[in-house]
Amino acid sequence: MCIAELYPIHKADWSQERFPFRPDYHYRPKKADLEDLLRFEKTINVPNVCVVAVSVYGNDNRSILDALERLKGRGRAVVTIDPVKTTDAELLKMHKLGARAARINLASKSQNLTKDDFAKVLERYAGRLRGFQWALQLYIRLHQVQMIADIIPSLGIPVIIDHLGHPSPSSSMSEQPGYTEFVSLLKQKLIYTKLSAVYRFAGLPDLDSVVREILRIAPTQVVWASDWPHTGGMGMLVDNDRTIHQDFRKVDDKAWVAQCLDWCDGDEGLARRIWVDNPRRLWQADDICDR
Repeated sequence: MCIAELYPIHKADWSQERFPFRPDYHYRPKKADLEDLLRFEKTINVPNVCVVAVSVYGNDNRSILDALERLKGRGRAVVTIDPVKTTDAELLKMHKLGARAARINLASKSQNLTKDDFAKVLERYAGRLRGFQWALQLYIRLHQVQMIADIIPSLGIPVIIDHLGHPSPSSSMSEQPGYTEFVSLLKQKLIYTKLSAVYRFAGLPDLDSVVREILRIAPTQVVWASDWPHTGGMGMLVDNDRTIHQDFRKVDDKAWVAQCLDWCDGDEGLARRIWVDNPRRLWQADDICDR
């Protein structure tokens, strides 16, 4: 096995710990630190990790960088940046520690963005990342793929779409706006997507057939991800109390791995691609992976 994406949150009490959350954020997950992550990875036999920024930290990457330093070369990271304020020196420092992508959450705050707005945002980020050969990871909704489909080819960097495009669970994914563009981008090898967090759209009627089709048409463009520690997502504060932390979702991680293997239909080469070869290429991880 090689790098598979995991999501450690280095946080316990946001008002006292080393890495405080943004004080205005309504989302307060409980603690899941690097030691928890290392215990978790042993349960699924994953020796290397890619840690991914979570929204509660804004553009504060200190918890991620601390984890990379302590992993001593075994990790990669997807960080968050301000494309205007983050300096080249800061990007270089993160790169040396193992950062290989920046993440944007366009699902929660971009409902009113026009296509021109999307283009400006994506180009602004791409302009900062090209020199470091980083990828751009997008958390968007499936219908929003329509807005960016013809922008992506001009960015000149790898683009990753979170969680299979995060379709709505209310109807067949193959019939939803954005699906045609999503599949086309995958077939053209213009994007990667993460096979992850399908519990976020539980009940999707054609999930099984869609995943099998995506693996068939774009086997080099899919990377597996655990979505550990399964944060609950955005929600209103309990009684407006920012000291109350949300529980993680209850997810059977071993069953999730087994489900993904089942989608590979016994094809060991395909399984190796989504767990080993594709993430190794995407995260530039040859120097930390055993062949």
